[in-house]
Amino acid sequence: MTRRQLLKAGVAASTVYSPWMIARAQARPVKLAAILPLTGAFAFAGNAALEAFRDFTDRVNDSGGIGGRRLELIVEDDGYDVARGTAAFNRIVQRESADELVFVYGNSTGLSKALAPEITRLRLPYTATSFSNELADPNTYPTIFVFGPTYNDMAGALLQQIRLQRGRGAKIFLCYSNSEFGRDPIPFIKERAARLGFQIVGEEITPLAIADATPIVTKLRQTQPDFVILQGYVLTVEPILVRAAREQGVRATFMGTYYSAELALMQRAGAAADGFIVTYHNAYYYDATVPAVEQIRALRRAKGRDLSYRTTYYMGSWMAMDVITEAMRRAQAAGKLTRPGMIEALESLGDYNAGGQARNLRWVNHRLPFTKLYRANVRDGRFDAISDWIDGTRV
Repeated sequence: MTRRQLLKAGVAASTVYSPWMIARAQARPVKLAAILPLTGAFAFAGNAALEAFRDFTDRVNDSGGIGGRRLELIVEDDGYDVARGTAAFNRIVQRESADELVFVYGNSTGLSKALAPEITRLRLPYTATSFSNELADPNTYPTIFVFGPTYNDMAGALLQQIRLQRGRGAKIFLCYSNSEFGRDPIPFIKERAARLGFQIVGEEITPLAIADATPIVTKLRQTQPDFVILQGYVLTVEPILVRAAREQGVRATFMGTYYSAELALMQRAGAAADGFIVTYHNAYYYDATVPAVEQIRALRRAKGRDLSYRTTYYMGSWMAMDVITEAMRRAQAAGKLTRPGMIEALESLGDYNAGGQARNLRWVNHRLPFTKLYRANVRDGRFDAISDWIDGTRV
């Protein structure tokens, strides 16, 4: 060999085996991107979610990161707008390297459906604030996971409760937003209601937020439903509608899915919210029996942060971060902290329950189909469980 060849061989060897290079590789961050509605109609929920994302990121990094690699959180605001969210997603995936960005948490049913083909093409692990039925299809979208029951699963649980309370002939009024979020379970509700012998006596489609519920209440008085199911809101309609309805003598039982299951419903609607039934599948912050609640309190206490009530939007985001980072740890331990490795790790979580915030991580078509029913108790300022876990695949 010539002197130049020997030098090249030496440089190559030092590059492969250098402890400095190994340390440098280990120092590369692991990145998780979150696209959230930090402004707009649902900013209340988006900012609560961001707080949880940041808290859990601190928890991971304070304990050594992911196998010694720092967890880096990338945040974009989409204002609950599909165009803004799409632009934010494109910025992220074009800027970040695939070996560092191993998960994206997106916002809304509309945005997630719009991004789904590109997410699949990139083989990018993904979940979102959405519980869309369409996204829970690993045959079409093999890298998308729904961290809870779908809206159909939730609606099925509500219809099961209607059957228990009223039986055949129950009269239902549907009120939902003119959005992908609002429309998602409506075909299922109509089909299943007909099969159960229920009547859909009225239907109102609204914007994401309203200032006056009078036109809806007028229809409720005319149709006299037994139950009103609201879908596609984040407390932007529920308190206004239920308060106006009670003032006008409407006696129907009001119902909502996951994004209605927040104490602010009672705080904004007062006594009118009493008896409002919701589906919810995480822990409430006041449930001291759940390990995740104490984990949150311990982290915030150590950081000198406010220990007062954290919303359901915070709790669900903490649960998502727990699941995502557990998958990162397992992928790292297997030497596969890559996008494909994350999919393998997520699919193998099995009995993991995110500190008691999920029944388990046994996926059914990349969703977790279990939920519970809760009833608003205004006197005690809390939602009381009225069911055990309900399997959405059986309702």
